[in-house]
Amino acid sequence: MTDFDDDAAGSIASAALAVLREQGPLSLEEWATHLEEYGTATELADVLEYLSEPMLGYLPNGKYVALDTVLEGLVFTHRLSEVEIASDILDASPDLEPILAFGDDDGAIRVALAEEAASERGAAPFRSRRVVVLPAGTLGECADGDLVGLAVEDGTLAFRLVEIEDEPDLAPALGELFEEDGVEALDSVCWQLLIEDPSLFTVPVAPLGEIFEVAGYEHERELLARRGFDFDAYDLQIRTALVASTYDLTHDEAVSAVAFVDLADRGYTDAVIADFDIADWAHRHVSAAPDSFVSLADPGAAVAVFDLGFRNQDPVTDAILEALASELAERGPRSVRPAAHWLAGKAVDRLGRVLEAEAHYEKALLAESGWGPALFELAQFASDRGDATRALSLLGRIDGGTEENLYAVLQDFVPADHPELGRNDKCWCGSGRKYKVCHLGKADESVKADGRWLYKKACLFAFASEFVDIVTGLDDLENENLSEDELIAATIFDGSALDVALFEGGIFAEFLARRSELLPEAEVVTAAQWLGIRRSVYEVIETSDTGVVLLDRGSKETVTVAHSVEGKPGDVISARVLTASTGAFAVGVVVMATESQAARVLEVLASEDLEAEELVRELRGGADHSTDDR
Repeated sequence: MTDFDDDAAGSIASAALAVLREQGPLSLEEWATHLEEYGTATELADVLEYLSEPMLGYLPNGKYVALDTVLEGLVFTHRLSEVEIASDILDASPDLEPILAFGDDDGAIRVALAEEAASERGAAPFRSRRVVVLPAGTLGECADGDLVGLAVEDGTLAFRLVEIEDEPDLAPALGELFEEDGVEALDSVCWQLLIEDPSLFTVPVAPLGEIFEVAGYEHERELLARRGFDFDAYDLQIRTALVASTYDLTHDEAVSAVAFVDLADRGYTDAVIADFDIADWAHRHVSAAPDSFVSLADPGAAVAVFDLGFRNQDPVTDAILEALASELAERGPRSVRPAAHWLAGKAVDRLGRVLEAEAHYEKALLAESGWGPALFELAQFASDRGDATRALSLLGRIDGGTEENLYAVLQDFVPADHPELGRNDKCWCGSGRKYKVCHLGKADESVKADGRWLYKKACLFAFASEFVDIVTGLDDLENENLSEDELIAATIFDGSALDVALFEGGIFAEFLARRSELLPEAEVVTAAQWLGIRRSVYEVIETSDTGVVLLDRGSKETVTVAHSVEGKPGDVISARVLTASTGAFAVGVVVMATESQAARVLEVLASEDLEAEELVRELRGGADHSTDDR
C-alpha cells in the first residue's frame, strides 16, 4: 500500500467522497481516475481500497457509493417488541441495517453495540450485534407490534410513527442480484436496490425482514441469502479461510484449529448451563475421534487455537482447554503431543499451577526437542528464576529466537566472564571465596538486587497474549495508529500506559500470584512491597551523577532515584518510584505539560476508586517523555 502523510490522506478521503457524491457509484479503477491530481491510478487504488469512511458503501456489483446521496430522505420501518419498548432500544438487523452509518454519537439517536447498550439501559439481551438507541421515553406510548420508522434527515436519524403506504415486490430485483447459492451483505443489497430504483423507501413500507421473507429470502448475522441457505456452513468456510490467511496455515491446519475452538466453545456453553464433569466430557469427545486434530501438530496452528479461543482469561475456558489438551496429549497421535502439552501448559499456568505448566512444556520437548512455543515458555520461566544462561540457550534453539524481546532483555543479566581468573582463584567480587563456587557462570547479584530485572520480567508477562489487550487498550490515545506488534515494540519496558496497566490494571498482582514459585525469594519480597506503591506527582529538586532528588507533591517527602530521570530542577513529572535493596528508581515517567495537568493527575491519584483509563487520559494530557530504565 502506498504511504501518504496524514494531511495528504485526509485530502484524498475528502476528495474521494466528493467524487462519489457527484459521479454516483464507481468501480475502484473509475474512482481512481477522478483523483489523479493526488497520484497515479495504481497508487490511488491502493489508498481507496483501504479507505474507512462512515458514508462509504460497497455494492454487490463491486462498485463504491456515497451513502448520504443514496439514503437521504428515505425511511425504513421496524415492528416493535416489548423488550424494545421497555428499553427504548431497537434491534437493528435486518430492518434498519442500511442506515446504521448515520447513527453517530453526536445525534439524539445513536447506534451502539447491543451488549453495551443493554448494559447501559438494564435491558434484556438483543438478537442483533448492533442496536439503535433512542432517547429515553421515546417508545412510552407504543405497544407490542406497533410499526415505527427511522428516516435519514439532513444526515442524521429521525424517529417517526408510521403506517405502511406501499408494498414493493422485491423478488424480481433480488433474483437479479443473487446467484443460486449466493450470499450478500444485507445492507449492500439494499443500497444496490436503491441505485436501481430510487423510489424505494421514499414512503413507509413493510419492514425489510418481512419483505425479504415474502420474496423467499432469509437473513442471519447481517447477511442475506435465498431461503434454505446453509449459513452455518458458510460461516465455517469463511472463518476457516480467515484463520488460514491470518496465521499462514494450510487448509487442514485451519480446519483443525477452528474445530478445536468450536468444541471448546460448546463445552463452555454446556458448563455454564449445567454443572458437569469437564474431564469426562473431554475424554468422550477426544477418544471418539483422536485423529481429528492431527493438524494441530504445527506450532502455528496451536498458537492460532490459543489466540482464537483462549486469549481472554476465564477459569471455565481454561479448565476446558486443560481437559481437552491433556486428553489429546494422552490419546492423540504422537505428532500432536507437543502442541497438546503446550496448550495444557498454557491452561494450567493461567489456573495458577505454574510448576505443572513447566512440566507440560518439558513433556512437549521430550516429544519434539525443537518445538518453538514450548522452548519460549521455558525460556521465560528460566528468566523468571534468574537463570539468564539457560533462558538464552533455550531461545537459541528457536528459529528467530534472537529477535525476541526476552533475548534483548537478558543481555544485561548474563553472567560476566572473567577469563583472567582461574577456577580456584579468589572471586573478583571480594567475597574471599573461590571463583568457581562464587560467580563462575553466575550473574552479578547487584543487577538482580536493583529491581530492574524484576520490573522487566513483569513487563514481559504483561505482553503475554491474555494481557496485551489491556496494555494496548490503555495506550491507544497516543498510539492509536500503531499495529499491535508496533505498539509492543514502542512501549515494552517504557511508558505510562504500560506502568498503569501493570499496577492499576492489576497485571503486576497477577504476575506475582502466578510467578512467585519461580522468582528468587528476594524478588518475591520486593514484588510484594511494590504492590502497595502508587504513582505520584513529583517535582525535580536536584540532579547529579549519583541520582535525582524528587519532591513528592502528595506526601511532601523527598526521594532520590538512582536511574536517570530526564528533566531539570523545577520540572514536574508523574511517575511510580519503586524501591529495591540498592535504592529507588522511577518508571512510567511523564513530564507534566502544565501545573493544571499536574493538579488533575494528583487529584485522580488521590481517588479511592482510581480507574486506570481515567489516569491514562490525564497522563496523556501532556507530552509523554518516558525514561529508558534499561
